[in-house]
Amino acid sequence: MRCGLKLNDFREITVSDIEVIKAYSEKYRFESCDFNAVNLFSWGHFINLKTALFRDRLLFYNFESGFIIYPFGAPFDRKELLCLSDMMLSEGMSGNFISVPEEYLAYHPEISENFQSVFDRDNSDYLYSAEKLAKLTGKKLHKKKNLVSQFIREYPGYRTELFSSKYTSMCIEHSEKWCIEQSEICPDDKRLELNVMKRAVSHHELLGLEGLIVFLGNNPVAFSFFSRQNCDTVDVHFEKYDSKFKGSAQLINLETAKLMLPRYKFINREQDMGKDGLRQSKMTYDPLRLIPTYKLIRK
Repeated sequence: MRCGLKLNDFREITVSDIEVIKAYSEKYRFESCDFNAVNLFSWGHFINLKTALFRDRLLFYNFESGFIIYPFGAPFDRKELLCLSDMMLSEGMSGNFISVPEEYLAYHPEISENFQSVFDRDNSDYLYSAEKLAKLTGKKLHKKKNLVSQFIREYPGYRTELFSSKYTSMCIEHSEKWCIEQSEICPDDKRLELNVMKRAVSHHELLGLEGLIVFLGNNPVAFSFFSRQNCDTVDVHFEKYDSKFKGSAQLINLETAKLMLPRYKFINREQDMGKDGLRQSKMTYDPLRLIPTYKLIRK
């Protein structure tokens, strides 16, 4: 099967693509944060992720990792998926896919003829109950609740404000400051995340990115940024806090969940990317489940 697609058909993700991505998100309701417009637009700029439209599906190809993100749209059959893989192989690329939903594998077992499916634990999202995070109920969250109570006792005058454009520079500057204070020199991975956040926040209105800031007086001690994933799930993209204020990390998590609870049942807190500390932190919040994702490796 000839695809009629070439590698040079892929182009950079721009502002003009945001509404298209959001429309696909609403229609197909993929659970993984890899299909969120905020992430595709903001991370894509820095990891050489490019897009193309092919047979009414949005394609995203990572020129750094060599993986094609699972086509965004109606499911491809085995022949169509193989066609894309063959095109990539003909261009000297791997022909492999990433961010493949578990449901696709269940409904298309025939793909095992050409691909090996590999569970991608590092890039599987953590899904939580919004109500549970907003109330910190249950034995597993007792320590979190105590830390929030400790913060409130120590700083009873704290307040929360919704993010607006006037706080853009403040959030970026304090993120850089907190990173340096924790590490002396902000590491490359943290610097990358700060650049991604800056790009996202700078386009927050177009992206539908919202935020919440915790203040003590005029100084921020924590903030979060989040956006709609689908009709019942919100995706928390960035969460920053000043570690000098004990309990600030737990408080911004709680306040974000309280704000989102009337609108969403679930909170997606994204992936741990294989980092042990991040994995442990996400597990301590007692997730409902992982949103499993797979790689398809060409045989």
